Amino acid sequence: MRAIIIPLTMVISLASSTATDSFEEARVALMSAIQKADESSICDALELVAKHDQQQSANLFLQYGLPHESLLVHEEALRLVRSLESDGAREAIRIAARKSKSGSRRLDALRVIRAWPKSMSRPELLLRLHDREWIVVAEAVRALRDHPATESVNALIEKMPEVQGRLREDIWDVLKALTGQPLSVDPSAWSIWWREARDDWDPSTVSSPEEEQRKSLPTAVKDGLYGEIVSERVIFLLDVSGSMLASTEVGGTRIEIARKQLQRVLEGGLDPKSRFSVVAFSEQVARFSPTLVKAKASILKKAIKFVGQLRAGGETNTYGALEHAFADREVDTVYLLSDGSPTVGEETSASLILHSTQIWNRYRGTRIHCIGFFAGDAPNQDEARAREFLRDLAHRNHGRYTEIR
Repeated sequence: MRAIIIPLTMVISLASSTATDSFEEARVALMSAIQKADESSICDALELVAKHDQQQSANLFLQYGLPHESLLVHEEALRLVRSLESDGAREAIRIAARKSKSGSRRLDALRVIRAWPKSMSRPELLLRLHDREWIVVAEAVRALRDHPATESVNALIEKMPEVQGRLREDIWDVLKALTGQPLSVDPSAWSIWWREARDDWDPSTVSSPEEEQRKSLPTAVKDGLYGEIVSERVIFLLDVSGSMLASTEVGGTRIEIARKQLQRVLEGGLDPKSRFSVVAFSEQVARFSPTLVKAKASILKKAIKFVGQLRAGGETNTYGALEHAFADREVDTVYLLSDGSPTVGEETSASLILHSTQIWNRYRGTRIHCIGFFAGDAPNQDEARAREFLRDLAHRNHGRYTEIR
């Protein structure tokens, strides 16, 4: 019986044709699922696309998966596209990060890149420090926190004098984490230190500062509950619910101390170039101004009076306060001071509020710094639940969590 010999070129051609057909089926399935707006089907189709580790797959993720309005689809797409390792797929991501006209597309590409091996991701992160949109630069800065290397520190210190406000705060926080140095936000202080330390600096010996802080009330009052305000587009959300009437060891209730501390910031803690606003919330939400306003003397005087007249009572509408904060596209930093978890408003589920905030913030880059004000004793208050909510809200939104007792 004569053996049938199939040429190798034919075998390769058949295999290539089969792979192409399979990819096309996955692409069609994705388009169909998107048209039906079925989240589960979209995620299933993305799984099929990810089985083809190639440039076309990466482009589909960039075009349809990552920018999808559903946070579930976005996060699944991010997980899957990070698994692509072929030269073609990674080159598509690089091109998007460097050359896409869309800032959100460059941002999504950078979120993929930061999960690559450090030798591959660091050069791209350093390049994006010079992106034309601040939110992309901020993402690159935060990602460099995971790159304790001389070139990272050097690039951040060089970048620091070029920027103001929020971006300078981002760089400051990452430099403190990378170096362990408790220097101020002044770029010259970092430049002087780096000139002396660079040649002998060893990142393996660095002990990074704690991401969370716990302070006693006397210490917090002395230092200021809010710390140094660096952002120039900031909104303060102040809880004025009934639990803020709890007495404290330093004399005075939580609300009295909170009012004085916020007035202290307004009196001298803002840069004159800043724009700011204040939102007080209990069951209802009271705004000092509908949008951010200039931090000039006459307006600051009115804001200080507004804060001084606030009275505590009722329950806690945290969702309403956050919704107001994100309604203003100018806001890049939120300070939320509260002593409780959400109890009233359009949404009271902590997990759903966190979900909504992540959706609002996906392409905003807003930092939410949370201050858990638990000094004193408020009856029938679930501090553990409140602490968990405020901590998660800060951590999921690039912020710091500070607890006051």
